[in-house]
Amino acid sequence: MTEDTIQLRQFVENGTEEAFGHLVSRHFNLVYGTALRLTNGDASLAQDVAQTVFTDLARKARFLPNDVRLAGWLYQAARFSAAKAVRTEQRRRAREEAFLMKESLSEPPPEWEHLHPLLDAAMARLSAKDREAVLLHYFEQMNFRAVGASLGLSDDAAQKRVSRALAKLRAVLVRSGVPISASSLSGFLIATVPPVSAGLASSVAKSSLAKAAAMGPSSWAKMFAENLLRAKAKAAVAGFLVLLFGAGVTWLLFPNPPVKHSSFVTIDLSAYYNGGLDKSWTPVYGNNDLAALGEGRQVLKGIPFEIHGVVQLQGAEWKKRGYNYPETAEGIKVGTTGRRIHLLHATSATADPPGTPVAALILHYSDGDQTRFDIRQGVEVLDWWDWPRAPITKPVGSNTFVAWTGDNPAAEHQGARIWLFDTVFINPYPDKEIQSFDYTSAMAGSAPFMVGLTIER
Repeated sequence: MTEDTIQLRQFVENGTEEAFGHLVSRHFNLVYGTALRLTNGDASLAQDVAQTVFTDLARKARFLPNDVRLAGWLYQAARFSAAKAVRTEQRRRAREEAFLMKESLSEPPPEWEHLHPLLDAAMARLSAKDREAVLLHYFEQMNFRAVGASLGLSDDAAQKRVSRALAKLRAVLVRSGVPISASSLSGFLIATVPPVSAGLASSVAKSSLAKAAAMGPSSWAKMFAENLLRAKAKAAVAGFLVLLFGAGVTWLLFPNPPVKHSSFVTIDLSAYYNGGLDKSWTPVYGNNDLAALGEGRQVLKGIPFEIHGVVQLQGAEWKKRGYNYPETAEGIKVGTTGRRIHLLHATSATADPPGTPVAALILHYSDGDQTRFDIRQGVEVLDWWDWPRAPITKPVGSNTFVAWTGDNPAAEHQGARIWLFDTVFINPYPDKEIQSFDYTSAMAGSAPFMVGLTIER
């Protein structure tokens, strides 16, 4: 019987808070680290996901099979909860993780941070047994003896299982266009476990139990009531059950309380436009423009933008050809608070290797603080021409989606369409007034441009 099985049984049979706290502490890094990757590094949202996962564990513990592999169950729960959280937070329809990269040119291995958006899509393609081995050894940092005990294998068999699983994970990444050695991948997996404060897991454990009890009729609430009965606290049980029944009836009658719709503030970019939507951005191509987008207030996938032109920045390729564009647009006035920033944008000129920083959005707050969001090729943005045989079919960042598709004569002649992306950045200081922002080129090969920016309050 594994340690997880023992603690889970103690919690189910006795409602022992200590046993549940031990389970949370044992698996917190796995859940939180997975959520952190899938929420694009949003620590606050990742903590909410961890809270949700362990609340579900508290409520569903007695229904789990006796032979459940808890690490695998929690990993899958974290993935699903993170996907749901991103959809809810960004008010977007679900986007399945795309098949990330096909064969590409032989490029040097990308930096570690560029692999984060790719890892979980590759993990999802492993078998359950192989994924479990990787989770236990790398994400939960168990030695081979502990992995073997958890999987019912000898130390040697556990080591072989982990090695085979690592080789399969590497093969998936290599087929996706990520040239990485086994030793480098091993180091990356170890490094991807985030540092977590000592008290965070304990805090989440206590909050999860409290939330599980407050979520209406549930397995945990029934278990708690049974434990009170065994303790002969009949008066307390009666009061608790009345409260629980009332809460359950209320929940059944009013399951979806009214939700206020977010308000949006569209930002005026007119002082920074260096071309209209009908301007051809490449002199060698006529009619290579965004005229099909249309001017004025446009609502794209539920988000309003005020669109009257293009803010085109410089890139290395355009500079080499002598095109005269600015490298940055600074001090664009905002003057409001907001939870999310919607950037309507794309790149032009050429496609850089996946993960290459091509631009940055820098927020300046009224108190002097600032926040920087990097925009990476293939993650938050792609070229504005949608080539049918492009190696990446959509940006892989969970905060980026295709907001608009259209055409123009130049692209159509080459068998392509045009598109724009909405990248949603979570503001870490939603209560601070955003005084202004800068939109800056990283001077990679491609040249970034934006046509709209909206603050969601």
